[in-house]
Amino acid sequence: MTHPAARPAPKEAGPELMVLARMEEFTGWLFDRTAKWPKSARFTLTQRIENAALDVVEDLVAARYRSRGRRQRLDAVNLRLERMRHLFRLAKGARICPFNVYESAMRSLDEVGRMLHGWRASIGGKRA
Repeated sequence: MTHPAARPAPKEAGPELMVLARMEEFTGWLFDRTAKWPKSARFTLTQRIENAALDVVEDLVAARYRSRGRRQRLDAVNLRLERMRHLFRLAKGARICPFNVYESAMRSLDEVGRMLHGWRASIGGKRA
């Protein structure tokens, strides 16, 4: 059995892999944190935030491998990130999400958003 060639590190592979790798890392971190949130929020904010993160990962993978409709998919990812920010604010306000988790999540979502903007700018189009 042969092994596939080594993949380039995300920073060497282009903006699409950088943002995807960062979002995957954030999603793993998120699941570790939300597992500690109260069960009373499990089927409301917690589930919505987790599902939004998974949707972002899925949309980034699809955008990476399908050039048709890429701009629209990346615009949709940007909207999902904004929704996640608002859900985190609600969770913090309801004292479900500890402040340090909220702060780390906001920093990560901001970083993913900036990376997404870089990817969108690299493919050109009307809006970058």
